[in-house]
Amino acid sequence: MPKRSIGSEDSEDELRESPSGPNGESPCAKRRKCVEFEPVRICSIGSVKEIENRVLLAQHYKLCERFRLKEKIRLELEKRIEGFERRQIQDDAVMCIINRYWNRLDEEIQLLLQRFDRETAQIDAEMKDEAANSTHHDDTHFLSVIAQWTCEEMDEKLKQRVEFSQRSLAKLVQTFSRIDERNGRIIALLRGDGETSVETDINDETNLETEKDKKKASPTFVDENGTTTANEEAKKKGNIGKASLTSIENELRKHTSRTLEENKRLQKMLTEMQSENHRLAIKATSHDDNVHTMALRVDSLTTEIEDLRYRLHKSMQREEKLDFRLAEYVKKQNALQISATAAPSAAGDSQPNGAEEELASLSKSKLEELQQDLETQSELASNRLAELQEMTERNKALSADLENCKMKLKYISSDDVKKSTEYKCLQTAFNSLFEENKLQKKEVDELKQQIVQSKQNFEEQINSVKNDSLIALDRLQQTVIELDNDLNTARREYENVCVDYEVNTASREQAMPINEQMNALMNSLNTQNTQLKQEVARLKRKCNEMSVQVQMCQKELDGERRVNNDNYLIIKLEDEMPSGSSMPSGNSSVSQLEGERAVQKADTDGTSPATLDGVEVKKEEPTDTTSQNGQSNDQQHQNSGAFSPPPTDLTEAQNKLRTLARADLKEKRKCWTDEQRRRVKHLEDQGERLRRELQSAKQEEDGLMQEMESTGQAFEELQEQHQKLVEQLREKDDVNLKLMSERIRSTQAQKKMRDEKELLDQNIQSLENQLATKLLHCQRLEEKERVLSENRVTLEHELRIRDQNNETLRKKGMEFSQLATDLRLRLDRLDIQFTELRESVIKKASSYEANANKIKRLEEEKSSLKRKLDRAKRMEKYENVDELLQEENRILKESLTCPSCKVNRKNAILDKCHHVFCFECIRLRYDNRRRKCPKCNAAFGANDFHRIYLE
Repeated sequence: MPKRSIGSEDSEDELRESPSGPNGESPCAKRRKCVEFEPVRICSIGSVKEIENRVLLAQHYKLCERFRLKEKIRLELEKRIEGFERRQIQDDAVMCIINRYWNRLDEEIQLLLQRFDRETAQIDAEMKDEAANSTHHDDTHFLSVIAQWTCEEMDEKLKQRVEFSQRSLAKLVQTFSRIDERNGRIIALLRGDGETSVETDINDETNLETEKDKKKASPTFVDENGTTTANEEAKKKGNIGKASLTSIENELRKHTSRTLEENKRLQKMLTEMQSENHRLAIKATSHDDNVHTMALRVDSLTTEIEDLRYRLHKSMQREEKLDFRLAEYVKKQNALQISATAAPSAAGDSQPNGAEEELASLSKSKLEELQQDLETQSELASNRLAELQEMTERNKALSADLENCKMKLKYISSDDVKKSTEYKCLQTAFNSLFEENKLQKKEVDELKQQIVQSKQNFEEQINSVKNDSLIALDRLQQTVIELDNDLNTARREYENVCVDYEVNTASREQAMPINEQMNALMNSLNTQNTQLKQEVARLKRKCNEMSVQVQMCQKELDGERRVNNDNYLIIKLEDEMPSGSSMPSGNSSVSQLEGERAVQKADTDGTSPATLDGVEVKKEEPTDTTSQNGQSNDQQHQNSGAFSPPPTDLTEAQNKLRTLARADLKEKRKCWTDEQRRRVKHLEDQGERLRRELQSAKQEEDGLMQEMESTGQAFEELQEQHQKLVEQLREKDDVNLKLMSERIRSTQAQKKMRDEKELLDQNIQSLENQLATKLLHCQRLEEKERVLSENRVTLEHELRIRDQNNETLRKKGMEFSQLATDLRLRLDRLDIQFTELRESVIKKASSYEANANKIKRLEEEKSSLKRKLDRAKRMEKYENVDELLQEENRILKESLTCPSCKVNRKNAILDKCHHVFCFECIRLRYDNRRRKCPKCNAAFGANDFHRIYLE
């Protein structure tokens, strides 16, 4: 099997996981092409606990996603913070470099100004004050000082510093200009310009002295453009011709005395500067050593920090894994509890799903671990590579320094040896060692005090841990006792609830047959009610039909009334409609008046009284229908009493009308035709028929009303019974609900007690785990104490050894000081010998060079003579000049042909040995890996040969 890289495996996994496959189409493109919605599969849920488990699963998944997103954000922020820190470090380094070189510039300017002590005596006082103000941050670090300043203060301080450097430069330029002027005056005097120059010099000196006095009184700066030169020239013109030639000698003497004094001062300053330079060099070396040690310590600390970060990352990953596994185990435990109560089929369905989720989570976690390991390994590799590059650069620099030092050691000059300060170096080294010894003693005392303090702190920590563990054990015992008491009380309550539940179930079983009988009775009553409702609906339908028929008849009567209203007058007869009828109309008086009018009309027109009877019947029918539609008898009596005339007058009038109508009928019947009689008969028959139908309908309606009243009473009685039964059922349901609620409460209390018991068990386990961890912590602390005690013993031993070493070093220092004096004397002797040898070597070298030049000239002469001799021999050998020229041409061609192949011309040169060959031969050698010169076997590379063009 061939080896495969991690990247290929990752790519294959991605190809397997990706829905697009190897076709190269992205999943987004596929989704755009066709969107398929899967059917929603609602899982079967048996209890509230399963719903909670499902909700917890979804919440856990969402929390994992949010956690990963926050982790990514945190990593990005860490990267940004690292970049900002690097930038800040670079800015701080640049600021420190600028500050260092600026301080050096100020110091060098001050040194240059101190060299001119006589001219710049008043300047030094000003410079000291300004230097104290500008370099007050040397005691503390520049960055800490900048951190304490605000932006406005920083601008002001930097402006002051720039002004200080500008003023110091202006002063330096001023001093140099004065020195130039003085030198110019001296040169003019030496050249002998005469009395004028002497007088001008004297005037210049007097002017300078007056200016110095003025500056001492009020120190001011002179401009670089020389604003004071105009005044000096004016004074020179006024004071020409006042001095003599003897002033030249005085001026020269003064100048020589000044130069001697300045020389002495410069020598003193030089010795002081050399000593200070030596002291600063020693201090710089000590600081460099400290910096080197601190850099090594920083490197070690950085490596330790990286290791700790790596361990922390690993521990976080393990913690995530353990949390995830713990959650899975809790899920499995819940699933097992559910499967114990539920059907075995549900358990069989849940197990493969859990296994698939576990495998998916494990594969994802492994992939994440591998990616994180790869990132850490790549970071470590990059760090190691950077360190190796730094080490190689340091190695190169050190090797170059070493070679330079070797060259310097080989060629040491006598002046350097004379100026060497080995004795001073040894003395300073001894002083530094003595100071270091004192510092080490102080550090030893401090370490001893720290060891004692750490012991005391450690003992206090151990005592506090023991006390905490005892308190935790007491609390645990108290909680266990309280939980036992709560459990006993819960058991008693549960037993009481069980007894109540059994009593309630027994009473419910006794009440069950009574409830069944009541239900049967209720069902029978409901069926009777439905039948009665059907009959009532049927009767209502019949009543509506009859009312429709009555309305139709009323309409016909109204039509007949309209036809015959103008021609007939209806009068009630006693034999047809008795006076004592039970339905008096409210319009009786009106009907009587109409009857009188009809009689009168009948008298005039000659109509028959039979028609009047038919019309009277038709007019009486609406009154009957109106009474049927809803008017009560009392209202009818009231209306009749309100509209009727006095009874005596009415009866008399009725009797009169009836007699008149009968007489009129008798008279008119004699005059009727057959058609009229038939018509009257027909109308009378029709009226009788309608009266009979009306009476039958009234009777049916009365019967139906009586039936309705009886059924309504029965229905009301049944409803009352039904309500009583419903109330009884409600009471029983309330009792049952109370029993069920009590049972639910008991079950809930039981569940709560179980949950509390589980929580208490978990708390006990967690407390036990904490106890175990604390015991382990105590053991680790004891081990640390043992290690610290061992370290203390070793440190004490090392301190003793260091004390002994210090004593030996002190003795050696004394010996070295004596040796230094001896070596000093020997060095002086060797210096003398060295000078003598040097002179002899110089003489021999000059003679050797002269001989070498002579030898070179002789060799050149020899080569030229040899060429002449060869040419003469050829002339002797070849009689013809053309043959000679051809031979020379052949020799020249041979010199131009490649010595390796002797075919091609020379067109390539080797840079290392400068031998010339053809390009094909060198290329062939390079391709065949025979990369050496054919003449001298010097190795060459791809960049060590190139083409040349010989004419």
